[in-house]
Amino acid sequence: MDLKNKSLNIKILYVIIPITIVTIGLYFVYQILDTKKQLQNEFDKTIINSVLILKPSLSANIYNLEKQNVLNSIKGLFINENIIKSVIFSDKKSPFIGLSLKEDKTLVEMPLDLNIADYTTENDLKNIQGVVISTNKQNKRVYLSSIIDVESKRFDGVIVVEADINQLNKQILKMIFSAIIGTLICILSIIILSYYIIDKIITRPLNSLTFEVGHQSDDIYDTNKKLNSSFIKVSNLSKQQSDGMNQIQSQMEQMVHAVDSTKKNAEDCNRIVDHLNTKTKEGNNIVHSMTSAVEKIDKSSENLHDISKIIKDISTKAAVINNIVSKTELLSLNASIESARAGALGKGFSVVAEEVGNLAKMSGKAAKEIQTLIFESQKVAESVILQMNNSVIDIKNSSVNVSHSFKEISDEVINIFNNTKDIQNSTSMQTTSINEVLSSVNNATSLNSETFNEMNGLVVYAKEIDTQCNKLTNITVSMNDIISGSKKAKS
Repeated sequence: MDLKNKSLNIKILYVIIPITIVTIGLYFVYQILDTKKQLQNEFDKTIINSVLILKPSLSANIYNLEKQNVLNSIKGLFINENIIKSVIFSDKKSPFIGLSLKEDKTLVEMPLDLNIADYTTENDLKNIQGVVISTNKQNKRVYLSSIIDVESKRFDGVIVVEADINQLNKQILKMIFSAIIGTLICILSIIILSYYIIDKIITRPLNSLTFEVGHQSDDIYDTNKKLNSSFIKVSNLSKQQSDGMNQIQSQMEQMVHAVDSTKKNAEDCNRIVDHLNTKTKEGNNIVHSMTSAVEKIDKSSENLHDISKIIKDISTKAAVINNIVSKTELLSLNASIESARAGALGKGFSVVAEEVGNLAKMSGKAAKEIQTLIFESQKVAESVILQMNNSVIDIKNSSVNVSHSFKEISDEVINIFNNTKDIQNSTSMQTTSINEVLSSVNNATSLNSETFNEMNGLVVYAKEIDTQCNKLTNITVSMNDIISGSKKAKS
């Protein structure tokens, strides 16, 4: 019989029933044997008591050879319906008298051809103590006891009583049959009660527990599937975040290089602005020098007024012409030098100074023609003075404008220098901040990588939980099969 497909109740009953049957059977066998022994003892005790009560009267009657009295005495034994024979042997081991019970319940005397050896192997009958019980070949119960006078201790013979134990056996069989019926009823009651108890205390709670475990297993499996999906999503997001962090890190590194380049360019610009500031100061110095030269030219124009007066007086002061010519040449030389210093602005003045020099030379060479050219010279001198005054005014105005321009340039250069310094400081701070951000990005990248690895580990654990859930489901199915019994045999 295949028990695998049976329910748990049946399986437990298959275990309990044999144990119960064996236990109850052993108990009832013990009780039957004990009861049989008690019945046998009661059976024997009844006959033994009858024999012991009868022995004193038998001793006197045998001694006096009063057979009729002995016969009447032993008839009283047959009140016990189980006694079928009673025989008295004399002290010589010869039969004295005997009675037997026929099937019709009548008593008849037995023939005196009996032999004591059929009942006992004891040679000295005096040694028989009390009542000796034995069973003969016909399965009859035999009770043998010596008859001794109590006062004189005289041995008078032996009484033998034979009893039929069929009635006793019938009582024992009836008791056995009743015990078997009771045992079966008890076993059936135990089976029904055990099935009810097992079903209520074991099977139903186990079924409920199995259902609950299966339900919880399904919930765990569904939850784990959701967790697994979430882990995969988080892992993918972590991977994307890691890639984004790597891109940010790359861009931050490029930004660091760009800021370093900006810082370097700011330093170069700072040096250039510093150099430009120096050149601007030099330009201002040059403008101041040119202003001084213009002032000198202005003073020289006043000297030209004096020349105009001298020309007017030239006719009267011809003696000093050579001296004036030399001074004029000297002034012309100085004017040329100053106009050369003035650069492009003094180019017109240079021409005038050269012309003055030429005039001075011509004056020195043509002293004799002075008188005839005084008028023209005076006109020329006045014209030169006017032009010189105009040129001086222009130069002054230009020098003032240039001075203002240089001043503005200098201020702007100083502003550019300060701004460049601010840019340099800002780039330094920006570099520090970017490095800190880059460090944070590196830490975030590292943490994100660890998170990604942990998520991958959690995905593996989730798969292991899936496997364990499947195993738990299989175990739950197996438990359900064990408890309820499978619908069909497993291949």
